[in-house]
Amino acid sequence: MTPLPSFLAATVLLGLSLTSTAAELASRIARVTVYPGTAVVERTARVPAGAREVVLNCLSPQFDMASLRIEADAPIRLGPVTATTRPRSESAACSTSPLDGRITALEDRIAALAAEHASQELVLGLLKGLGSGEGTRTPNAPLATTLTLVQRSGQDAYQQQHRLQREREKLERELAPLKVERERQQPGGGEVRQLRVQLQAGAEGELRLQYQTAGPTWAPAYRATLDPTAATVEMERQAQVSQNTGEDWTGVALRLSTGSPQSATSGPAPRRWEISPRPPMPAAPVAMAMAAPAPAPMMARAGKAQVAEMAEPMDFAVQVRQGEFATEFEVPGQVDVAQGGQRVAFSLGTQRWPARVKVQTVPQADPSAWLIAEVARPDGVWPDGSLQLLRGTQVVGRTVWRLGERETLALSFGRDEQVRVQNLPVTQQTASAGFIGTRTERRVGRLVEVENRRRTPVTLEVLEATPVSTDEKITVTRQFTPAPQPGDWQDQPGVVAWTQTLAPGQKARFGAEYVIGHAKDLPVIERR
Repeated sequence: MTPLPSFLAATVLLGLSLTSTAAELASRIARVTVYPGTAVVERTARVPAGAREVVLNCLSPQFDMASLRIEADAPIRLGPVTATTRPRSESAACSTSPLDGRITALEDRIAALAAEHASQELVLGLLKGLGSGEGTRTPNAPLATTLTLVQRSGQDAYQQQHRLQREREKLERELAPLKVERERQQPGGGEVRQLRVQLQAGAEGELRLQYQTAGPTWAPAYRATLDPTAATVEMERQAQVSQNTGEDWTGVALRLSTGSPQSATSGPAPRRWEISPRPPMPAAPVAMAMAAPAPAPMMARAGKAQVAEMAEPMDFAVQVRQGEFATEFEVPGQVDVAQGGQRVAFSLGTQRWPARVKVQTVPQADPSAWLIAEVARPDGVWPDGSLQLLRGTQVVGRTVWRLGERETLALSFGRDEQVRVQNLPVTQQTASAGFIGTRTERRVGRLVEVENRRRTPVTLEVLEATPVSTDEKITVTRQFTPAPQPGDWQDQPGVVAWTQTLAPGQKARFGAEYVIGHAKDLPVIERR
């Protein structure tokens, strides 16, 4: 055999080397940062020494290729990257599910029960043959003994069949939801993405991928517990995480962020403002007299609807990292979040805030007393979310947490049944005034009585909406007993507040009288 030239031998060896170093790597998700509506996934894989091309299978087909970043340790030089999307069924490694083991075990147990049930059928068939005389009976055995033996054996066989049927039904009930869950996690088989990365690995090292995928989200939730005795509110932050990316997050380091990588990067530019004389309008022909109205109101309504739609909130034990623009939560340990949409709840920590506890009432609207806790605005970003309220161990109800813009937050913890509020009757009067009765004056009175039936003092706040004139032709005179707090309550025009501390068993009355005057022939509309 003629030996190959040295350069041809080197070429063949190089080709064999290139073919043998292409490897399919098993990668794992190491870290996930979840934002409202999206997530950044970080994957890692070990690259063997001498590899020239690696294949990463079973990746989510939903991730944005433009966001893909690949890094590697120093001994590894990276080359071009090729992405291919194909059916999940074409890859045996991607067709598996974490539920496969449990489903297979249940199916094996059901098959074993079915085999035992079939063997009992054989026993019953034999016993039926003996009972009908078709079987062989020992001539020396008495007939009564044979019948008793057949009866007992048949009874045992039927009882065994009943037991086996019950066990099989129980296992099938346990198996059915697992199959449904597996189908939900991988509907119709789905698709997966494959990445081929050309590289030169001078030594073994780690390959790191980072990409952004839409769909995962986390929704904040809160639980506020009031301790009236200590005058504190304990606020627990919670989060519910769900994802439907096609990848299971198993044993990952999870980070939750209130920021958003998909938000706008710049604000609007100023628009030019021009003021010009209006050109003369052409005379409209008679045929256009019945023309349809201009579409401007419809466009305005559409614009309002669009603004309202955009204004709706998104359906969004722990180290908290407070940045200048977002708050991030590091969930401790390694967590699992299976794809498929199910929600996994985490506690993000608890804070205890000093509170000013008071009883508030608005007798005009409802003669009831409500327990209010005022706390200072917390630092950081607190997205809108569901808020559960507790008074001690008693669950009061649920509302929506919205931080707003005020420096003080008021949390309502339900009715205070130990504080009685009563609207007392007052005589209303209407009279004419001015020259020959040209003006009408109406006197409106309000009188409220509040009683503290507690064994401890309470801080009381009574709110009253007073009439406010929107026209100089209408005059309003107000008189209060006692005098309320100066200014409008929380900058709401016409709303005044009485503040007083009531001792146990003490009663207090709050009165107001309004004189509303206007021309007798001036129609007046009141809106409350």
